[in-house]
Amino acid sequence: MKVETFFFKPTAAVPNSKLPVLIYRDIISGSPKEFEAKLRANGWVPDWYSNMGLYPKHHFHSDAHELIGFTSGAQSGVLGGAGGMEVSLKEGDVVVLPAGVAHLGLAVSEDLRAVGAYPMGFGVHDFRLCDEAEFSAALESVLRVPLPPMDPFYGVTGPLPKLWSKPPV
Repeated sequence: MKVETFFFKPTAAVPNSKLPVLIYRDIISGSPKEFEAKLRANGWVPDWYSNMGLYPKHHFHSDAHELIGFTSGAQSGVLGGAGGMEVSLKEGDVVVLPAGVAHLGLAVSEDLRAVGAYPMGFGVHDFRLCDEAEFSAALESVLRVPLPPMDPFYGVTGPLPKLWSKPPV
């Protein structure tokens, strides 16, 4: 299993995070229902379904970490806010975004299907469109979001708890 990690520094409008964005490549196998069952078993609750994938405006969530799984199709997007890093995501891939990390959806294939999930007990209530005037309040909220206890696929022994337990300073 390969998990890619990417770090994004704060900008004037986006807190981003000291925690890395995680991209699990080709992690989804079997049916979407089996994928969702695995998430639930590891404390990540599927919350939304979309043929849009990453929302088509730069935004972030200050009150929850977010997982987006691609059960079919492909999409390109930008992580980290304006001037961030372009990524390509395809069927079988999952991106886990720490609270505060901006993301933007670009090109979408016609057959795209995505599932969004959050750690148990959390969901997005705070959808921010990267407004510099909101930075301080958003950062305060981001810093209060607890680390999830389990990796969405491998539980307590998976890469997420290890990679997020000691982020760089």
